Amino acid sequence: MKYIKKPLSLPVFFSLVILYLEMTFHLLMFHTFCGNLFYLFLFSSMFGCIIGGICSMFRERTVFILTTALTSILCIFFCAQIVYHAVFQKFLALFSMLGVAGQAFDFMDVISKNIIGSLLGILLLLLPVIFLLIGRRKNWIAFTQKPAKTLKTSLCIAAECYLIAILFLNLSSHSPYSAYDIYYHNLSTDMTVEEFGVLTMNRLDGYYLIAGKPDKTLQLDPVTTETVAVPEPEPEPEIDTSPNILNIDFDAITTSAPNENVVQLTQYFQSQSGTNKNEYTGLFKGYNVIFITAEGFSKFVIDPERTPTLYRLKNEGFVFNHYYTPEWYASTSDGEYANLTGLLPTDGIVSMKLTGEHQNNMYFTLGRQLERLNYTLNGYHNNSYTYYGRDLSHPNMGYNWHGTGNWFQPETTESGHEYWPQSDLELINQSMAQYMDSEPFHTYYMSVSGHMMYDVNSNQMSYRNYDSVADLPCSETTKGYLACQLELEKAMTALLAELESRGIADHTVIVLGADHIPYNDKPVCDELAGHELESGIEWYENDLIIWSGSMEEPVVVDKYCYDVDILPTISNLLGLEYDSRLMIGQDILSDSEQLVCFPNRSFISGKCIYNASNGSVTPLTDEEISQEYLNTMANIVYNKFTVSEMILNEDYYRYLEGNIH
Repeated sequence: MKYIKKPLSLPVFFSLVILYLEMTFHLLMFHTFCGNLFYLFLFSSMFGCIIGGICSMFRERTVFILTTALTSILCIFFCAQIVYHAVFQKFLALFSMLGVAGQAFDFMDVISKNIIGSLLGILLLLLPVIFLLIGRRKNWIAFTQKPAKTLKTSLCIAAECYLIAILFLNLSSHSPYSAYDIYYHNLSTDMTVEEFGVLTMNRLDGYYLIAGKPDKTLQLDPVTTETVAVPEPEPEPEIDTSPNILNIDFDAITTSAPNENVVQLTQYFQSQSGTNKNEYTGLFKGYNVIFITAEGFSKFVIDPERTPTLYRLKNEGFVFNHYYTPEWYASTSDGEYANLTGLLPTDGIVSMKLTGEHQNNMYFTLGRQLERLNYTLNGYHNNSYTYYGRDLSHPNMGYNWHGTGNWFQPETTESGHEYWPQSDLELINQSMAQYMDSEPFHTYYMSVSGHMMYDVNSNQMSYRNYDSVADLPCSETTKGYLACQLELEKAMTALLAELESRGIADHTVIVLGADHIPYNDKPVCDELAGHELESGIEWYENDLIIWSGSMEEPVVVDKYCYDVDILPTISNLLGLEYDSRLMIGQDILSDSEQLVCFPNRSFISGKCIYNASNGSVTPLTDEEISQEYLNTMANIVYNKFTVSEMILNEDYYRYLEGNIH
């Protein structure tokens, strides 16, 4: 390469390698240089000077070995990010996910498939290794040992790059979602990657592991922070429309608050009016409750001929025409967290797992609410009972927790190898006798039959039910997906038959919601939809089932809603005493304005659909959507995510003990 007259020093080489990797990664992931190139350049130079300066301190042979090893590690790490994103639709925060890293081996077949699908990007990200090997022979890179002052110079340049970046960040806007806000407040792993790059995101992730997550500031309107008084009892109207709130002594919580975060949260909750009771309040009061989180479920599974039981449950209960299952950060566990807590999952951690490890107070989960009413509580899963730390988190929500390893008897081959995935029908059949005679009961199921991959060679349920879909005019992967979901249909058929045979279907409510869509197989959803689904919002539209045998006719709900709305909605239907101000989700059946939040801060409000992935605004009314309205909604969405994270980190519900009157 005749243009390289002087060999590149290692600090320069590593700076260029990292900048190349970051920019190539941005092009592959975002199809544009959507991040801030200024910060990308400064932080790449900082990393490069530190790594290159340290490598330069050794003898020539050691320098080459270190340089080759570190360049390879950097390239492989960026390749791993591409594959991880292809599998989970999220970027890998390495340090935050250490606690569940071993579970990645459970996805090896999926990872292998996505390595092949990401081959072009992987090859582009491996080019620096090839350049390095050629560069040694062509003398393009200086592998000679340098004096100590070279390290000092490199570290000084790295420090200058860092300080310049920090200076400009602090001089820039501090508004929500600004570069400053993203950098200092750990808003989102994906946002940090997009704005500052992969290495900076992981550097900050490691720092937070040691120093703790940064404090955040809610966007509170000072004129709306007055305490909302609990209304005095009045003669009951025909329909009680008073707020679903408790008489909480917020002043006492503020007085004893150990830090500013608890004070902020309390002020926020005081500023909320809560959702109102309505004609459906207490409709299912005293009923048994069966709640199923369905693995990889999508609305395209339901068909009147193929899945008559699911079709019946969907269309003879509450019919939600605009329900969404956003793709949260930690796959199934975060989907469960949203379903069961009414809170938004926190990026960079496994929220449900943390509640179990820290034994957070889970005051408003359905298990804890019904425990106070002396319900029989059980939870069942047809996979390892310890997976995602459920052996800690689910008992902490009140459930007697059962799974493979402490209860469930998995099906095996003749050689003793356990089938994957296990049967949802077996899950139902093995569990029903344990609780059906203990009314009132609340039973929670986490299914697994719908787990990827969706082919007859790697999915036992797809293989088992393939004949039922063999003649469908669709791809083999789509057939595999529909086939494995038929095991859920069988399970629900058996469950419903047992309830009806015992004569308790008319005072039992069944709730079924997905943990997530089949996020690694968008072409499956596209094929079943009959068109390519828009990937920012439309792809996540799903079905929610809330059904009881007592319902004489369906109730059609056109309100836009999502998974965090399940808990407050079912709490209202059961007539439970809960405080709607302290949940992020809303009672779907109340008169509150609709709001659906997505991880990338897209939202659906009463007036519009805002798609953050492309900046589009789709009005839902004839009213013009102003920038001021979008800014206001952005602040509201910002608060929803911030409040959820602060509730989790501060274990806020523990402050309710002794302060509810």
